[in-house]
Amino acid sequence: MNSDGLKRGLYTFVILFMVAVASFSVFSFLAIRTKINVIDLTILAIKNTASDSIIAVLNNIQNSLGGVYQIALLEAVILTIALIFTCLALIHVLTLYFNAKKSSLIDSLTQIYNRRALNRILDNEIKRAERFKHPITIIMLDIDHFKIYNDKNGHVAGDRLLQKVSKIMLSKIRDVDTITRYGGEEFTIILPETSHKEAVRVAERIRKAVSDAKFKGEEKQPKGDVTISLGLVTFHGEYKRKKQMIHFADELLYKAKEEGRNQLKKAEFGKEIKQTRP
Repeated sequence: MNSDGLKRGLYTFVILFMVAVASFSVFSFLAIRTKINVIDLTILAIKNTASDSIIAVLNNIQNSLGGVYQIALLEAVILTIALIFTCLALIHVLTLYFNAKKSSLIDSLTQIYNRRALNRILDNEIKRAERFKHPITIIMLDIDHFKIYNDKNGHVAGDRLLQKVSKIMLSKIRDVDTITRYGGEEFTIILPETSHKEAVRVAERIRKAVSDAKFKGEEKQPKGDVTISLGLVTFHGEYKRKKQMIHFADELLYKAKEEGRNQLKKAEFGKEIKQTRP
């Protein structure tokens, strides 16, 4: 949901609110002018079966308060309807707002987090790692020869390739881990509370799963297969700035590509304290 959608939602809320207020004003005016009195009709029905004493009491109520109550009743009903419409409109606007906020962090093609989300999530994970002295691993990965695949199979096939690779990666990580589309065919994975040894296992599982998967048109690739290259860096205590961490992983990624692709290059900083990944 973009900003235009949110603006339309706000306009809808304003219009419905104005309609509700106008309706309340009009119907209140009509109720006073016409003296519509449902209470009179109710009392009349009761009189047909009531005793003289009860009829006397009803007459007093009808004469002194009936009209006042009837107008108040109409106003209360109209006001309730107006408030219901207003609340529904407000709920609609809030839903649009939160959907827009969420969608601003989601890549529309792969439905995983985007680069903007990476910046926020990684900041939070670095703070948690520093506070609790946990290791944190960053993986940068890239689909090998993606441009060739796109050129030979078309952009639609390229989009499907990105979607399938994203699903494969998601199937190989925990709920607490995060995958983001960094840009184009490049992805980032954040593995909090994960030792270097276990992070390497996760990365190799992902690499092998992509290599073993079947993709339409992959026979046109230079080696007849769709593969990925990865750069992995684990930090134990010696936490760096976000940009530095990504930079280190990115350098390892390009080293993997330079040395033949379809492989993982890894490094770690600091002394590992304990294995934390189940």
